[in-house]
Amino acid sequence: MSIKYLAAPLLLIAGYAHAGDVEVEQYTYQTQLDIAQVLRTEVAPSPICKVTDAVLTYRDSAGELRKLGYRTLSEACKSEN
Repeated sequence: MSIKYLAAPLLLIAGYAHAGDVEVEQYTYQTQLDIAQVLRTEVAPSPICKVTDAVLTYRDSAGELRKLGYRTLSEACKSEN
């Protein structure tokens, strides 16, 4: 079996392992976004509909792992009219 087939999954796992080490940049209207691949979105849980914190984990066009913090409506808002 080729080394490249063994190395690819290990690199992917290593990238996720280091995701906790990445500092969260807070989104502003002036933030220049460079999102090549979205890996995960996390929304703070809330039993009521309200504005809450969320974090977008992604890779930029250079392959660097980044995290972007922003405000959004909680998941509870999806079930309310």
